[in-house]
Amino acid sequence: MPKFVASVLALLFAALAALPAAAQSVSATARIGAGQTVQVRATTGADGVLLEFLLPDGRSQSFPQLGEALVPLDGRPGGAGLVARDLNSDGVDEVILRGSVPPDRGAMLAFRWSPSAGEFVPITFTDDRDRTNPFAVVDAREPVLFHPGAIEVQFETTRPDGRKSNHVARYRWNGQGFTQSTDN
Repeated sequence: MPKFVASVLALLFAALAALPAAAQSVSATARIGAGQTVQVRATTGADGVLLEFLLPDGRSQSFPQLGEALVPLDGRPGGAGLVARDLNSDGVDEVILRGSVPPDRGAMLAFRWSPSAGEFVPITFTDDRDRTNPFAVVDAREPVLFHPGAIEVQFETTRPDGRKSNHVARYRWNGQGFTQSTDN
């Protein structure tokens, strides 16, 4: 009888392992000025994270494949991987999403409302080496911190000799995007 139970349990675990990962879905409401709001939703499926905006004129806007899964911005299990927050104190919310990137990295992306385009546009991040990207590399296990006009992220690097070092990067709003500040 114990062999039978062990065989059944082994089959059950094998069947569960073969199932696709549970879909994730989170939503937020972003203020875009003049009393208008936009509904934002991020979902995880077979093709990774999909970010969708339902625009005021009824159109939708989407950004596919933004990582494999949503990662909580606060670094705690069950936390939100998507938030709408006014990062640059202009009264309009930016939308921030954090996705996982294999093997153990994360990427934080931010989008802002463009009144002239009538849609959301990616915000760039410029690091301390003047490299500009539409994302900031973040450690998937550490929280992302928001300060007035700034975002603080943490990440780990591995040197060619195998030594690891932890870094904290603070990005400040520069009027167009975020630039890594020198006051880290």
